[in-house]
Amino acid sequence: MRDGRGRRIPAWPPDGVKQQEIRGGIGPVFASTSAPGPVYCPAMAHVIERYSWADAPDRWMGELQCGQFGANSCLIFNYQPTVGGGPRLHKHPYAEIFVIRSGTGLFTIGDQEIRATAGQILIVPPDTPHKFTNLGPGPLESTDIHENGHFITEWLE
Repeated sequence: MRDGRGRRIPAWPPDGVKQQEIRGGIGPVFASTSAPGPVYCPAMAHVIERYSWADAPDRWMGELQCGQFGANSCLIFNYQPTVGGGPRLHKHPYAEIFVIRSGTGLFTIGDQEIRATAGQILIVPPDTPHKFTNLGPGPLESTDIHENGHFITEWLE
């Protein structure tokens, strides 16, 4: 199975792992799930296990569409180990927020080029073409927050 970017979805969760619910005095108040389909319930909080979104168990790399849990956001945990690595030019009909966790990247946002480093946050407005590349040395790591419950991407190159 492939995700929205064409990457292979890992064969997780391990056998025997399924939704877990903890009940309180007022009914269901907490859930942990690896379910790929809709599981949203307004009376529940969700804990999403790492194996359900991570491309590898030891790396912050993967993505999660949170609409299935009632949230209007998607997350990409980006790990670009190679200098020059990064997505090609694209845009979304909603804003995207980049939280730079480590490394240095060159972000093209509309007609701007921005050199971003660990600790900085970039906000890309809706419908704005953007891309980024790892400038090195070392990996570029970011958490990318999409303001929509599922990914909508128009690839421009």
